[in-house]
Amino acid sequence: MATTTSFNLMRKTILPLLISFVIWSCSGSKNATQLPDDQVSGKGEKATVAFGRVYADGAKEKILGNYDAALTEFEKALDLDPKSAAANYEIGNIYSIQEKNNEALEQYRIAVKIEPDNYWFQLSLAAMLKDLGRSKEAIERFQTLVDQVPKRIELKYELAQLMLNNDRKSDGIAVMNQVEEELGVTEEVSFLKKRVYLSNNDVDNAAKEIQNLIDQYPDELAYYGVLADVYSSNGRKSDAMRIYKEMLLLDSNNYRLQYSLAEFYRQEGNKTFYKKYLDKAFANSEMSIDDKIKYVLTYYQVDSRSKIEKKEGISFCKKITTAHPDNAKGYALLADFLYFDNQTNEAKKSYIRTLELDSSRFPVWNQLIYIFAEKSDTAELVNYSKRAIDLFPNQPTVYLTYGIGLSQQGNNEEAIEYLKLGKGLVIDNQSLKSQFYSSLGDCYHSIKDNANSDKNYNQALELDPNNVIVLNNYSYYLSVRNENLAIAKTMSAKSNNLAPNQASFQDTYAWILFQLKEYDNALIWIEKAIENSTTPSGEILEHKGDILFKKNDLTEAVKYWEKAKLKGGASLKIDKKINDKTYYE
Repeated sequence: MATTTSFNLMRKTILPLLISFVIWSCSGSKNATQLPDDQVSGKGEKATVAFGRVYADGAKEKILGNYDAALTEFEKALDLDPKSAAANYEIGNIYSIQEKNNEALEQYRIAVKIEPDNYWFQLSLAAMLKDLGRSKEAIERFQTLVDQVPKRIELKYELAQLMLNNDRKSDGIAVMNQVEEELGVTEEVSFLKKRVYLSNNDVDNAAKEIQNLIDQYPDELAYYGVLADVYSSNGRKSDAMRIYKEMLLLDSNNYRLQYSLAEFYRQEGNKTFYKKYLDKAFANSEMSIDDKIKYVLTYYQVDSRSKIEKKEGISFCKKITTAHPDNAKGYALLADFLYFDNQTNEAKKSYIRTLELDSSRFPVWNQLIYIFAEKSDTAELVNYSKRAIDLFPNQPTVYLTYGIGLSQQGNNEEAIEYLKLGKGLVIDNQSLKSQFYSSLGDCYHSIKDNANSDKNYNQALELDPNNVIVLNNYSYYLSVRNENLAIAKTMSAKSNNLAPNQASFQDTYAWILFQLKEYDNALIWIEKAIENSTTPSGEILEHKGDILFKKNDLTEAVKYWEKAKLKGGASLKIDKKINDKTYYE
């Protein structure tokens, strides 16, 4: 449980030490105008003026951001007076800006050696030691600064942080206590001390620090949550529950509290109370929808095979849509859960509602269109694909589905137009482009343009030689035309090897064998097709009748022709075959 980050914390803050402030505003103008007389002693008035001029030029270039030029001027000043602490310090600042930290450190050391009582010189040296990871020296320097200026709280805070991060925890705590004596109880200090105590497994003192915050701010629910988390995370469940009960008295409708209680009970394995409080949190409109969705996706997988998990996920998604009825995100997530639970019709409604609220979500359009294709709902497939094209004119997949839909409606000429447009949008996706060529092949076949049909099928197979749909369809259409049967046989055999036990593929292969007059093998394959069909189509049944006729089994042939007629979907010559008891091409 992580309640510390779940609450908006009200705090009394301490300003951290700002190194950039040190570099930019420590001494520049002060030292340029108030140079100690002894720095230029023995040089005379002329030397003093010369030093002041080049120093001022260096300060000017620094302000303008011309750091190399500034460095040159400060080095000139140092040539005039090697004992100038200010010039050494400013050179250190330039090096620091240029991220030459080791060089900066040496310049700061020289400046401090010349003027050991200068606060800014000492502070810059301490900060640079810290940045370079020389923590022991940094601690010594910050300790010196604290001794020099005991009222600067930020120095104590920085010193304490260094101590705590370098295994001087008791010393760090002592310094933090000094800060607390001067400032009173503050969130930052209490939280820092809590972290230190917990690192030593001292739960009681860690809890005491947070209790001090609660005593100081008794109406701040967040601190109760932190305290409950301290107890819960360290196995003190009864103490955690005691704090949660106090929180319920303060604000039982707080969604962060409800969420925290749900997490507490989840970890305890108490499913009843877990669901009770999570339901409350999810029904609470003050809890952001993003947090709710994140939670659901953390504990419930959309494509889970667990019926219980799916059911709970769907339940929580419905609560999200109830609490946030005008937010598309909740409906999109609910739709995904419903779809993977095979509740396709309900998923479709949620996807449609998602798009009503936010039509900019292309993945939702894609999924909804896929459902229409899956359900063979051609009218809606065409409708939503066309709307998606208008909204997303650069997405090739919707051109593909629109073209397929138009073709299914018999509008092949327009389908070809849109398939060509969509094909031109495909970049670096050979499989998708192959599907476009395949669909174009189907359309051209439907309008009996065999030359263009064959051309597009061949292009589809060049891009994707293992496209089983093209291999099957192309080979079947060749067999129906009784053309290139050897090629058709090879393609059909390949499709059956790639996708075995597919009734339609086996029927195609049987029909090619029939056209090649290989009737014995044709019968074997048509029987495989029937065996692998839950309900054999009229076309497959008629094909078996045709094969039986060629094998001189007229009685069985007529029987299968009659079955084909009864089933529906047989050829227009089925009645003539039955009545005349003979085969017609």
